[in-house]
Formats: sequence, structure tokens, C-alpha cells
Amino acid sequence: MTTPKIKANALPISFEDFKKNPVAGVAFCMLLAVSYLYYDVKTGYGDQIEKSNKKIEALELKVDKMGYALKKSDSALAAAITELRIINAVKKL
Repeated sequence: MTTPKIKANALPISFEDFKKNPVAGVAFCMLLAVSYLYYDVKTGYGDQIEKSNKKIEALELKVDKMGYALKKSDSALAAAITELRIINAVKKL
């Protein structure tokens, strides 16, 4: 008894099947390519979303700090204007 030879086949479609029906073989290869590209794009967008979320959080912190600084400067400006008005009113008397 002889044992049958086992060949390693990289694709699930054999060359003989491809020769019999090349359209189906090419369609199968395109299905694999499109599936890979879909997966690649999906994971790429996931990474971009994570990076964008980190940037958004950092920018929100900056906006909060700037808002606090703006309120503080507005208060200082209002106090300075009030003092100037008082000084001008006293000079007129």
C-alpha cells in the first residue's frame, strides 16, 4: 500500500478548480482581498478615533483653563475701570 501524497495548498481553491471555472476563482480571491481591506480600514479608524478622543480631552482642558483666565481678566478689568471712574469723578470735584 502506498500512502497518498499530501500537498500544502495556500489557497482553499486548487489550480484545477481554477482552470475549470476561472471567474469563480477570481471572485473568491477578490472576496478575500475586499474582506482584508475592510478589516484593515476598520482597525485603522479605531486607532484614529482613540487618538482623536485623547486630543479632544486635552483641548477641553485647555478651553476650561482659558475660560477661567478670561473670567479672571474680566474681573480685573472691571475693577480697574471702576477705580478709574472714581478717580476721574474725584478730580472733577
